Amino acid sequence: MSNICILTKKKKKSEYKVSHSNIKSKCFKYINFKKQKIWINNNFKIFKISTKSLKIIKKCIF
Repeated sequence: MSNICILTKKKKKSEYKVSHSNIKSKCFKYINFKKQKIWINNNFKIFKISTKSLKIIKKCIF
């Protein structure tokens, strides 16, 4: 399973680390993922979703 959020479609971003002497080296920014149990069709399913998605879900439910 790839590291893409199901709800927001977020994935890792590529960026450059820039040193004091302006040398650029490529690196990645990863997403904050959490494993979360969600109640769907009378049973729990475990999803790997971003924390931003969790906030959206909590807003919609409460």
